Amino acid sequence: MENRRCCLRHTYLSVKTQEGRSYGGSQTWSESRLMRKYGCGVAAMGDVLVYLGIHQISCNTDLLYGIVREDGLLSYPRYERYLRKIRHRYLGIIPGLGVLNFGLCRALNKYFRHYRIELRARWCLSSRKMLGRIQNSLSRDYPVILAIGQNIPFWRRKKLTLYRQENGNYFPATETKAHYVTVTGMENGYLQIASWGKEYFISWEEYLEYARKYSSFLVSNICLIQEKKRKLHE
Repeated sequence: MENRRCCLRHTYLSVKTQEGRSYGGSQTWSESRLMRKYGCGVAAMGDVLVYLGIHQISCNTDLLYGIVREDGLLSYPRYERYLRKIRHRYLGIIPGLGVLNFGLCRALNKYFRHYRIELRARWCLSSRKMLGRIQNSLSRDYPVILAIGQNIPFWRRKKLTLYRQENGNYFPATETKAHYVTVTGMENGYLQIASWGKEYFISWEEYLEYARKYSSFLVSNICLIQEKKRKLHE
């Protein structure tokens, strides 16, 4: 990974909570226990659609009506209701499993078709192409959903470290597995991500090692959003 900075063109969405300003949204704010425990995929999908809706006119749908406050922050109660609609209309949660990779793509594409948005979502299953496609997606102002897959076999307990950044240095903050996050930038060998309403960083080399040794690229991969290719007529 090159050291140069690559990120989204606009400031990432922020929700006004009792604790202050968030970095992205979080499934942990939900009143539903199932959502709090397994709803990271719903939150990732919801946040990506909010970001696109704010910054691309064609992606601003009625589902996002009134979610942005006058100060530019997202309304906390309306964000919660918005995620409930995403879950009930597009992306169900499987108890004990959460959201399956291909189910996430299907849900995004269902949303795009419903609102006639000329975008499509797909998984990149090639580990060699992942980093380049993340960079390309960010440069076109599309956030990337990153799956930190479950351990294989599932009874392993290995987790991936998430870091916080201070003055250009990275310090371990928490660990996770079987989790979806949203990539908003990349630099210095790290991915900048949003998870649980906070900003974290992931070492790209550590992510690749985790996927190879403890998981699989079938479940540890990225969901890309791209412009829908139009058919050319001769």
